[in-house]
Amino acid sequence: KKVGVTTSVSVDHATPAAFYAHQPDRNRYYEIALDLPKANFDFYAGGGFLKPTTSFDKKEAPSIFPIFEEAGYTVARGYNDYKAKAAKAEKMILIQEEGANPSCLPYAIDRKEGDLTLAQITESAIDFLTKDNKKGFFLMVEGGKIDWACHANAATVFNEVKDMDNAIKVAYEFYKKHPKETLIVVTADHETGGIVLGTGKYELNLKALQHQKHSADGLSQRISELRKSKGNKVTWEDMKTFLGEEMGFWKQFPISWEQEKKLRDEFEKSFVKNKVVFAESMYSKSEPMAARAKEVMDEIAMVGWVSGGHSAGYVPVFAIGAGSQLFGEKIDNTEIPKRIAKAAGYK
Repeated sequence: KKVGVTTSVSVDHATPAAFYAHQPDRNRYYEIALDLPKANFDFYAGGGFLKPTTSFDKKEAPSIFPIFEEAGYTVARGYNDYKAKAAKAEKMILIQEEGANPSCLPYAIDRKEGDLTLAQITESAIDFLTKDNKKGFFLMVEGGKIDWACHANAATVFNEVKDMDNAIKVAYEFYKKHPKETLIVVTADHETGGIVLGTGKYELNLKALQHQKHSADGLSQRISELRKSKGNKVTWEDMKTFLGEEMGFWKQFPISWEQEKKLRDEFEKSFVKNKVVFAESMYSKSEPMAARAKEVMDEIAMVGWVSGGHSAGYVPVFAIGAGSQLFGEKIDNTEIPKRIAKAAGYK
């Protein structure tokens, strides 16, 4: 069968690497990339490659891209480039356009027109793996930035889950055409953040999230731009107007006195006294004002977090199609590949 390994983060990140590489450390990005042609799979996709010319011991190394091409891979940069090159390619690596951040696709909430999406990656993968192929295929698709948003305890995660759902929709449309020989399994390697929906009362107010225009990272960048544009002389009224536009505070819904005080105290500290301590999570670093705004939005939406890391919470396993009856109860994660193999008729 043909094989595809895809993600919304970098192609050499932990989850995709687990499917094609044999390295002792997830941070050996260059060495992981060198294992890609050795695995000889048919289709790879993601944001890009983190260390294309630097080995794990920080030495300059030959660029991985000519190595890929010598191994018979066509490298497409962006969805349009994929469509232009797919027909003649024997094996394919699809990444973002030149100049984009190679570590990941943009968060769904921050996406601009022309940005590569996980749904486009899924569509391209299915298109490529079914080309001149009567024997079937295996495809792994990772919505990798759901985890990143959860590490940062950010409401951005809801948009990422919706984005993953759009990618699954592409796979589901394929399943509807081939229901007797297609199995789709949707799961996660772990839960992150210890997220709880509904805090304090028997209520949830996720509708407030529609007024948030950017991720915490995007908000942080805009706060930095506001500082520069005002020559570091931002007033509280400037900040209120900014947060009204970016988060909907005051403008779209009221916020409590305690919530306003939390924002005002941070404003005094980082804009008046200029004591700026960036808030850090595993995959992001943000302006303290962005971190406070994120906390207030979580309070308003009634979303709670107990961890900035992975939790031991159960994750769902959804399955549809050929062999889906093998799933449906609580199972250990190591059972999942065995049951997929059984459904595919491997012994």
